[in-house]
Amino acid sequence: MTELDPLINHGGADSIYERIIRPSLAEFFGTILFVFIGCMSVQTGDVGSIALSHGLTITLLIIGLGKVSGGHFNPAVTLGVTLSGGNPVILSIFYFIAQLLGGMVGAAFVLAVLPEAVYKDTHVNGGAHTLGPGVDPGWAVMAEGIFTFVLVFTVLMTAVDDNNNKLAPLAIGFAVVVDITAGAQTTGASMNPARSFGPAVAYSKYGNVNVWEHHYVYWVGPACGAVVAAVFYKMLFSTGNRRLYSER
Repeated sequence: MTELDPLINHGGADSIYERIIRPSLAEFFGTILFVFIGCMSVQTGDVGSIALSHGLTITLLIIGLGKVSGGHFNPAVTLGVTLSGGNPVILSIFYFIAQLLGGMVGAAFVLAVLPEAVYKDTHVNGGAHTLGPGVDPGWAVMAEGIFTFVLVFTVLMTAVDDNNNKLAPLAIGFAVVVDITAGAQTTGASMNPARSFGPAVAYSKYGNVNVWEHHYVYWVGPACGAVVAAVFYKMLFSTGNRRLYSER
């Protein structure tokens, strides 16, 4: 899809600003907003509200900034799109950096805005992700992988494969909503290392909850889910010459 290929977006523009800096800045600012809104919504304590806040925010950000960067705001999405041929590798490296920095800045804003008592509440934890009571870390990795597969596969099928699908932002937002609704009590359904990493860094100053104990779950799971989604897409479900065996 043209929206998810910044080099096509900019008509092959030669300037580094158009090819690298501008889309990376869009990813940086978009991730700040996504993490800030997402973490702030956790204080409601209502799974439905949290899911809708994340899903509607990502929908709005894709509509607003998708034409600039493709609207990833998530290293797992960038990984899946890159493996599927929808993003240049060099640009994706800049995206990864921008997204992680954006996650930290967004989480810092949450730390600054929320009263300390609310921020440290065990139901909020600054928006940082932790495993639910009794959840096995190994199965948590699988759960995050499945949640991320749903998200990334939706991105690939609605935004990358169909470059005229005007409903792609809404479909991606719905994927986020259903994943969080299903997984909020288990892993938090992060699907997004930047969304997990930023709040974990910000919350580290308190230490009353060890948000790093199983933090690898929120990297390994999404990475695996993104890779599997890209493989399924390229091997089985992409159309025309996008399919791997059609290119040989």
